Amino acid sequence: MYYLIFLIFFLVIALIIFRLTKTYKKESKTKLSFREQAKLDQSIEDAKLRLLNNAIQEKRKILSKNIRPSKNLMNELNRFKYFYDIGNYKLTQLIRNGIQKCSNQNYKEALDDFNQAIELKPDESASYYCRGLVKLISKNHENILDDFDQALRLQMNEQNILFYRGLANFEAGDYDNAIIDFSRYIKEVSDFAETYFNIALCYKQLKDYEKAIEFLTETINKNSLHEAAYFERGLIKNILEDKEGCCNDLKKAMELGHLEAYHYIKELCESGSQ
Repeated sequence: MYYLIFLIFFLVIALIIFRLTKTYKKESKTKLSFREQAKLDQSIEDAKLRLLNNAIQEKRKILSKNIRPSKNLMNELNRFKYFYDIGNYKLTQLIRNGIQKCSNQNYKEALDDFNQAIELKPDESASYYCRGLVKLISKNHENILDDFDQALRLQMNEQNILFYRGLANFEAGDYDNAIIDFSRYIKEVSDFAETYFNIALCYKQLKDYEKAIEFLTETINKNSLHEAAYFERGLIKNILEDKEGCCNDLKKAMELGHLEAYHYIKELCESGSQ
C-alpha cells in the first residue's frame, strides 16, 4: 500500500512539473524579456528540485517503515521492488529486475543485476542489502556478510539488516556473532519474539542450555503461541533431565500445532521413562 501511495505521489509531481514547464514556456515566448525568462527558468528549476526532494524524502519514509523481519525472505526483498532512483533510471531497473529474477528463482541472474547496480552506483546501500538477501535466500554465503556490512557502512536506515546478518552468521555457524547481531536488533526492536528465539537456538548450538531456556522463555513471554519455542524448550529440559518440564512443554507445543512434538511425547512421556 505504501508503495502505491508513493507511485501516485510521484506521478502527480511529474504531471505538475510537466504542466508548469509547458505553461511557462508557452507564455515566455511572447511576454518575457531575456532577463525575465532567465529568472523564470531558474524558478522552474528550483521548483523541480523542491518537488524531487520531497519525492526522495517520501521514498525514504516508505523504505524506513518499521516492518518486522519475515520468515519468508522474499517478503523482505519485495519491500524494495518499487525502488526508485529519480536521477538514475538504469539503476532503478537493475534493482527491480534483480528482485523479480530472485522471485522467479533465477538467483545467478539476480546477483548479476545487483553486481551491475553496485558497479553503476557504489554508494547505493539498497543494492548491497538486496544482494545480501538474495544470497541468503539462495543459500549462497560467499561474501554475504560483506554485503550487509557495506549497507551498514553506507548508513542505510534499515534496522532489519542486523536481524538478517544475524541469520547469515547463524547459517555460517558463527553463533557468537549471530548473538551479537540479534542482541543489537533487540535494542532497536525489543518486542519481536523471533529474535529471542534465534538467540536461544544459538545458545543451544553452543550447548549453553540454561541461556537457551532463558531466551526460549522470553520468546514465549513475547508470543505465548510460539509453538517452536515450547518444543525447543521441552527438548532442552529433557537434556537437563527435567522430564516433567519436558513433557509439559512438548504437550503445549503439540496443542499449538507442532506436529513433530507428538513423536517425542510418545517416546519421552508415554514410554514409561517419566
